[in-house]
Amino acid sequence: MKKVGLYATLSAVLLLSACSGNNGGDSKGEAKSGKKTVVVSVMTKDRFLDSAVQKFEESHPDVHIEVKEYKAAKPAAEGSMSMEALSLADVEKYVQSVTTQVISGKGADIILMNEMPQDKFVAKKLLVNLYDLMAKDSSFDRNTLYANILKASQDGDGLYVMPLSYSLDLVRGDTELLKKANVPVDKNKSWSWMEFKEIAKKLKQQGYDGFGNLSPTELLWDYIEDNYSQLVGQGKPGFDSDLFRNMMKEIKLMYDEGMLNEGLSGFASNASSKTAFQLAGIYSPEEALKMPSNMDYYQKPSASGKKSGVPFKFNYSLGINSKSDVQQEAWAFIKFLLSSDMQVSPNLMGFPMNKGAVDQKFNEALEKFKNGTLNEQTPRNGGVSAATPINMLPDGETVKKRIEDVKKMITEADVRRSSDMKVLMMAMEEFKSFTSGQKSAEEVSKLIQNRVKTYLNE
Repeated sequence: MKKVGLYATLSAVLLLSACSGNNGGDSKGEAKSGKKTVVVSVMTKDRFLDSAVQKFEESHPDVHIEVKEYKAAKPAAEGSMSMEALSLADVEKYVQSVTTQVISGKGADIILMNEMPQDKFVAKKLLVNLYDLMAKDSSFDRNTLYANILKASQDGDGLYVMPLSYSLDLVRGDTELLKKANVPVDKNKSWSWMEFKEIAKKLKQQGYDGFGNLSPTELLWDYIEDNYSQLVGQGKPGFDSDLFRNMMKEIKLMYDEGMLNEGLSGFASNASSKTAFQLAGIYSPEEALKMPSNMDYYQKPSASGKKSGVPFKFNYSLGINSKSDVQQEAWAFIKFLLSSDMQVSPNLMGFPMNKGAVDQKFNEALEKFKNGTLNEQTPRNGGVSAATPINMLPDGETVKKRIEDVKKMITEADVRRSSDMKVLMMAMEEFKSFTSGQKSAEEVSKLIQNRVKTYLNE
């Protein structure tokens, strides 16, 4: 099984999501056989988008949706259900290409914004305020969507990116292991990485790992996302600061002292697990319901340890190019993607924005649990999700409680975790010279500060 981490998650999300990029396309809305054309540029096509295009064109014969693929997905092996994961270099090149095209006044009519520099796009007025389009559309009912997710997706008072689906950004913990080690952790309590370090010390004394299979650069990625507004917000980088230098030192110290490690380690899908926690979001009702009975969801440790709500990440989010000549048609397509018919699609990864679709998906997952098919292996994130050992499947009461807990977390999700892919790549590249001992925290922080400042001013 491949390593599960932020890199793997990113590649998988971009592989199955319609990652918007434009390999030379423009947004002129030129007629095709008398139709208006809406260009949706993608990194890799997926079944959700293909199905949506077909259904939309059937009900809107005057509009043609043109999907341009940046890079075709390939099977990982002949006959395999899993797809070859994208490399970070592919993703970085894609983000750079799309950003350059949009800033130059070109690009697709619809842009997938998952890894795009959203704040930069908004500051340069490259995206349409979707609230303006909603206000002019009497057929659109905002009450069908989660108001808290919409509000948290805003930039200022405007909504420039529409999430179609999202995942809750949490941590999975092995409750039985923690009990056996006599290390209590309150799943509802916010905690810092330094507090986690103290817990990891106690676990290590009992022969257990705190987190396994987590690299220093992955943890830095998480730190930056958790503090993005202070480090990058408003176009003013804050990497040359004690905040960021202390982050780097904390991460290095946890690995130097053995509180965290990069090596593969057993996790809570088997009885001999030695790892207490794993960074893992909730991507679907089925995933939450078949999580082993010995596991539960916990708040993710943060740099400050201060509780700031339930964090979430976009799985599929779209923006409309402000230079597009077919904004109304582009909005009609996005509105169609938010309809209950499309939001209940099994090909849409993540929790739907449509409240009715979430209820339906939970009901479907519950029915699968009752008839014993919930645990079957199903394609997810470009691969096949592992089945839970039969003896570790949750019971009926646990499943019902999880449904209540996850639905409650969805209504309380109010912290959008986002970042600029280019900034993350710069930080991770320079960070390696600190963890290897080649450069000091001060030298690295200044290097990152200068690179990010130059990039943001471009």
